[in-house]
Amino acid sequence: MATLVILAAGQGSRFGGPKQFTRFGPLNKTLMEYNICHAIDAGFNKIIFITQEIFIKQIADDIIAFLPQNITTAIVTQKLSDLPKQCIIPTLRKKPLGTAQAIWCARFEIVGNFAVINADDYYGKSAFTQLFSNGKTLINHHLMIAYLLEKTLSENGSVNRGLCTLSNNNLLRSIVEYHGIVKVGNTIKSRHNEQTNEELSGNSLTSMNCWLFNTDIFAVIEQQLIDTFNDNSCLENECYLPNIIMQQITQHTKKIKVLTSHDDWFGLTYVADSKIVSDNIIRLTKKGLFSSLGPFDHSCMNFVQLSRL
Repeated sequence: MATLVILAAGQGSRFGGPKQFTRFGPLNKTLMEYNICHAIDAGFNKIIFITQEIFIKQIADDIIAFLPQNITTAIVTQKLSDLPKQCIIPTLRKKPLGTAQAIWCARFEIVGNFAVINADDYYGKSAFTQLFSNGKTLINHHLMIAYLLEKTLSENGSVNRGLCTLSNNNLLRSIVEYHGIVKVGNTIKSRHNEQTNEELSGNSLTSMNCWLFNTDIFAVIEQQLIDTFNDNSCLENECYLPNIIMQQITQHTKKIKVLTSHDDWFGLTYVADSKIVSDNIIRLTKKGLFSSLGPFDHSCMNFVQLSRL
């Protein structure tokens, strides 16, 4: 079973709503569905959605109902209570516990290697081809698909990005979070470690939460959750996947192979990003990248709606 896990629990606070359900292009699909289209074409046959309870029906009715019948699906709820027994969460805590805890919630649905993506980003076709092909051969280690920094910026405001450094044989050495990244003219600048106007290279490799893991990661997540949530006062702590990865690199327990995608990447940070995303989806639809989603009439820009694929 080739498994793709989609992180779809976000509330979209800066966007003004759950952006994973925003629909784009003449096919009127979410970014989740465009990614799933590429994933199925690549060979993935199980899709796991990790979400909040309030979104379960929407995912079932609006996404899963229109997937091919031969695709296995599961919806997992990211619950604050789904933690190792040693963890202590304040009763006032409402904020999600982070991407690593989200993956932890899906541990009983996963066997073997599995890929992970965000629901509100578009990753391009080649990412899924690389994830699937490596998923059959990757043993004991993990893999990340990286993107060029210049391809991950927003025209409508600053973004935070995890920039990667690699060894000579394309193994991940570190992920460093940079804040307030903006493009000014032909220059990319960032605020990092209290510095301002630090210049970054557009060719810097960036982690966009596109991973291939094996199930060994659950033991590491478990310990990190215990270390992170061992105090009843931790109202703001979160457990992120990059922290899990860096722990494994530091302890020399795993190697993380890094592949670079030169495909289009785009996502939703600000409401104004919707126009750019829509234009990109229209362009890619015209090129035939989503042909398996259904017929598209180029002359009148109408999608011939099918009840099922």
